[in-house]
Amino acid sequence: MKRAVVVFLENKRPLLLQFSWLYTSLKYIKSKDTDLVVFGTDDALEKVPDDCIKIPCPIATEPPEFVKYFRINSNYYYTKPEVSILNQYDYIFKTDADTFLTPAWNSFYPEQYTTGKGGYVNSMEVRQHLKRITELHGLKHQGIHNIGATHYGKPEDVIKVSQTAVEIAKYLLTVEFKDDPGKWPGWYGGVANMYSNEIAVNGHIESFTIDRLNIDFPSTSPETTDRHVHIHCYHTNHIFSKFAMEKGKYNDINPNDLDLNIVRDYCLFIALKAQKEFNI
Repeated sequence: MKRAVVVFLENKRPLLLQFSWLYTSLKYIKSKDTDLVVFGTDDALEKVPDDCIKIPCPIATEPPEFVKYFRINSNYYYTKPEVSILNQYDYIFKTDADTFLTPAWNSFYPEQYTTGKGGYVNSMEVRQHLKRITELHGLKHQGIHNIGATHYGKPEDVIKVSQTAVEIAKYLLTVEFKDDPGKWPGWYGGVANMYSNEIAVNGHIESFTIDRLNIDFPSTSPETTDRHVHIHCYHTNHIFSKFAMEKGKYNDINPNDLDLNIVRDYCLFIALKAQKEFNI
């Protein structure tokens, strides 16, 4: 078995700081079958450790709407020829930089395409729009909503989903939301990336699992790490908060006082450890 955690990185301090947590967590759990593959801009890759696999890739600039919508870059690199390097792996794990892997990763081997859980479909209006856009692009929607940003699957499946998601997002940003961005929590252009991911997964993957306990689990949880493989930082001021960490609000905490079996303490421990090892 050969696996890869795959992420996109730009030369922005918050993203580099967050990436250091993901990197440090993977090193901490001592996975024997997992590479960390980093696609990113040249200036960002200069700051990535050499034991990662580094693939230069520009940010999206066309159409112009992509420049204003930075979230597109989490999928955009899958449209580039360089993504073929991922075909050497049995499974890949596409995720964001502001995440952590726990020791549970070392025994996590889903049998089918698996994602985290999102929270962007909150009404029948949004469901109807998603069905309409899906049919407009000649795809079939299975009626499964709120698919998370992190995806685990065979390379060919993740690549196909991500490439289609870019095409759907292009339509959403240049046509659907061109003149009216909508309003959250209704039909809203700000989450076009989540809409496009959902449409692509429903359209291409016949059978998949949304695993809200193991993927994209919140970093504020008091639950134990052995029940959660992958931790994601959301918008919060509670421990563990990526914003508080970026502002140095945890600098006086002694890592020895933390319980590494608890999700929020584990995240804080890894982040403090990364802070000592990275000069960001």
